[in-house]
Amino acid sequence: MGVAGLRWDGSRWPWPVYGIEDEDRWGYRDLPQIWQQFTHGEGGILFSVWDPGRCFETVELDLHGCRRWGYFAVDAENIHGTLSGPAADAIRAYERVLAYGEWGSRVLRPLRQAPVPYLPHGLDLGTWQPVRGAPRRMVGCVAANQARKDLGLLFAAWKEMREADPSLLFWLHTDLQVTAAWSIPQLAEDFGFNTKEGGLIVTTNLRDEELAGLYSQCLVTIAPGLGEGFGYPIVESLACGTPVVHGEYGGGAELIPRAWQVDLWAERIEGAYALKRPVYAASSVADMALGLVKAMRENGAVMQAACRGMVAHLDWRALWPRWSSWFRGSN
Repeated sequence: MGVAGLRWDGSRWPWPVYGIEDEDRWGYRDLPQIWQQFTHGEGGILFSVWDPGRCFETVELDLHGCRRWGYFAVDAENIHGTLSGPAADAIRAYERVLAYGEWGSRVLRPLRQAPVPYLPHGLDLGTWQPVRGAPRRMVGCVAANQARKDLGLLFAAWKEMREADPSLLFWLHTDLQVTAAWSIPQLAEDFGFNTKEGGLIVTTNLRDEELAGLYSQCLVTIAPGLGEGFGYPIVESLACGTPVVHGEYGGGAELIPRAWQVDLWAERIEGAYALKRPVYAASSVADMALGLVKAMRENGAVMQAACRGMVAHLDWRALWPRWSSWFRGSN
């Protein structure tokens, strides 16, 4: 077993980890050499854990004796309820295909002309758990700074929440404060969170234990994704006893009750492959989140226990036999 990854030194793992330099093409120029070094020409399994659109070139590479298995993150669908273009070609070419959840399985099925199995990610419920005694005053969000995370919607909803309840504090954990997608300082300025009284905390580069502590200080978190294959921040928040507001689209919606999902306001088509993306009203997000804040204040212990129960099946101790069975299978 070996792993190739962008800017990953692999020091934690008991198997070889190969750094790749070719970032513009997601490592495809490096993969043949890595494959040869690891397999010694005897062949093996290439297991992709990635967006299917980024796996297209693995199909084109001449990798001796390569069997391609894929665990594909599917975060959107086209108007026909499936995918097209390079992503579809990659899905068709892989020998074995596994989806993240039921929604992804449905999107992929037309490309395989057969049922597509699915398995969720797991997490360590010993790490992700409520911190006893943590004061719950915040409304949180954990999201990468990318176009697929509607941070503009998030700040607009937060502004309405703060106006309705000035006692609330707000926490955003992200990877970078400024990218081509969003400038967090600009959003903070535009929506009035750039002062000491604004009540905004922004963090980056935290350990899991630190994140669990901050989730545990939240009354609710908001997942502003415009489509998720799975959604780790959703299940991390739930594991820490904190309810989550999410839209009614994509794989992330499978993780929370329908009553916590924001209704679509509209849909739009975007990108070269005409994928559907949801549009939500900030007022709907704010109202849903404020309702959960009220429920947490009135029935905190019950709500926390319910949240933990929603992710009990995702503990790796319970989930790993299903993964083992899939890897040992042949379908």
